[in-house]
Amino acid sequence: MTPHPSKDGREPLTKEKIIEKALEVLDAEGVEGLSMRRLGEALGVEGMALYHHFPNKDAILDGLLARIIEETGPGLPPHGADWKTVMLSGPASAGRAIAAHPKAGWLFLGRRYTTATSLQMLEAPLAILSSAGFKGQDLVDAAHAIFAYTAGWYILASGQGGSWSGPDDEALATASDAAPLAASLARELRDWSLGMEEGLMALMEGLEARLGS
Repeated sequence: MTPHPSKDGREPLTKEKIIEKALEVLDAEGVEGLSMRRLGEALGVEGMALYHHFPNKDAILDGLLARIIEETGPGLPPHGADWKTVMLSGPASAGRAIAAHPKAGWLFLGRRYTTATSLQMLEAPLAILSSAGFKGQDLVDAAHAIFAYTAGWYILASGQGGSWSGPDDEALATASDAAPLAASLARELRDWSLGMEEGLMALMEGLEARLGS
């Protein structure tokens, strides 16, 4: 059923409308600008009105994260695919999401798991590793390695990870003889848009070989 306009003529709030506006605020101002008060202002309502649809800000962030993932999908490969291919689908999808919404990186990398929805995001890769034969500390070590690699790559790719973006042209002009490899690969070393999936696959192949040794 389509909601009827309110008495003042405004379209009534819905969860979908709130999430769409939250995405607009996120893209413009980043997560730090996405307060309940700011979102209410963007929607033309009091911030407290949002609590009729979401119990707290974390629930809105969960909905926003689901919206971005749905937009940039696809989902997991079919059941029975190699575990590394299944595992790769998560970071690959997150990579597309961050490319489309650069200020959304914190939603993927910096949040504590405080709701059932966000805990499911942690549970999914752990379940994939468990089904592949990783148990106990081996599972923890593999999860840490994959999470650290993925987070580090996205931080550097987003430009939020400090000043390291490959060799500086001015430095190379004066010292290229001392660093011929850096000079010849300067353009590629500055490009973080490629290589993430290949590197992650190599890491997972190493973890798999270690597990079988």
